[in-house]
Amino acid sequence: MRPSRVEINLSDFEENVRKARSTIGDKKHLMAVVKADAYGHGAVAISIRAISAGADWLGVGIVEEGIELRNAGITSLIQILSQELEERVEEIVRFDLIPTVCSRGFLFALQREGERQKKKIPIVVMVDTGMGRYGVLPEEFIYFLKTARGLDNIIVIGAMSHLPSADTDPEFTEKQLCLFNNLLNIAESIGIKLKYRSVANSAAFLNHSEKLKNFNLHRLGLVLYGIPPIPGMKLPYRPVMRVKSKISFIKTIPPGHSVSYSRTFIAKRPTRVGVVPIGYADGYDRHLSNRGYMVVHGKKTPIIGNVTMDATMIDLTGVPEARVGDEVLILGENISAWDIAGLIQTVPYEVVSRMGKRLPRIYLS
Repeated sequence: MRPSRVEINLSDFEENVRKARSTIGDKKHLMAVVKADAYGHGAVAISIRAISAGADWLGVGIVEEGIELRNAGITSLIQILSQELEERVEEIVRFDLIPTVCSRGFLFALQREGERQKKKIPIVVMVDTGMGRYGVLPEEFIYFLKTARGLDNIIVIGAMSHLPSADTDPEFTEKQLCLFNNLLNIAESIGIKLKYRSVANSAAFLNHSEKLKNFNLHRLGLVLYGIPPIPGMKLPYRPVMRVKSKISFIKTIPPGHSVSYSRTFIAKRPTRVGVVPIGYADGYDRHLSNRGYMVVHGKKTPIIGNVTMDATMIDLTGVPEARVGDEVLILGENISAWDIAGLIQTVPYEVVSRMGKRLPRIYLS
């Protein structure tokens, strides 16, 4: 097996799901968001454990992700969290995936496909309360619901919105929640009762729980993987992913000797260089060149030179005991997803979800 690998602790993941399930309570529903291969953790294995630990729904990003779960024998409710193109409706209906809907063209395409396949299609209507991505505008929401309810093969089971700043802007988030609440109340006042009302992501779940009483389906991703939505935030949830490798080669270079492409690192002293067989083709970001670090024997070892496609060089001068074959920690204790994200000016979602298919997943129970 390749020495560079991703270790996924399924026991910790299950415990995270159980804690979230307990916090939400029995009267509300939990969706485990497993899009992007479960944020790089492995969608099939994670989905099976999520359902067994108490998740009611699964959330995917594209049709293919939903089909993968169906082909693995998963029968739970699966929602595609973004609206797909009209050309995808045949597969959506055939595989019993719940579409997110926010345009009339897509709505009518689903109706026609439902007639063709002789199926009633449950849908969730997305309303844009401030994300500016998918969603009908608030002033169009009620009319859109009425239109959808008038179609014979469409069943409107819920409505959803998205909170883009639940981790950074409580005032704007509260305005969104009030707006969505008002829209739901208007719908109910004219006889449109929506079974599922969904707005909470991980940040809202942690930071705005008191304002979510009218919403009964929580869409949780990051927190279930043990990653806080805010850097430095303490969570009662355990990180699930660790990325590890081994030192494949060691040599000492003299002062003036360069390391890697473009000679961005030139040794100022005799430097013990270790080569780690993981690179940007594996999803290890090239922007970590000369600024990131890995851990060997519990010590931080700086990355020197540019990260290459298949390998990264580290400075082992301060770890004289290091030998070829020794374990290297790339993500885990002492190197969180937020630590790496901070170094390359991104978010932890990107760090974990980009860990590539070349890295074997080792599932620990």
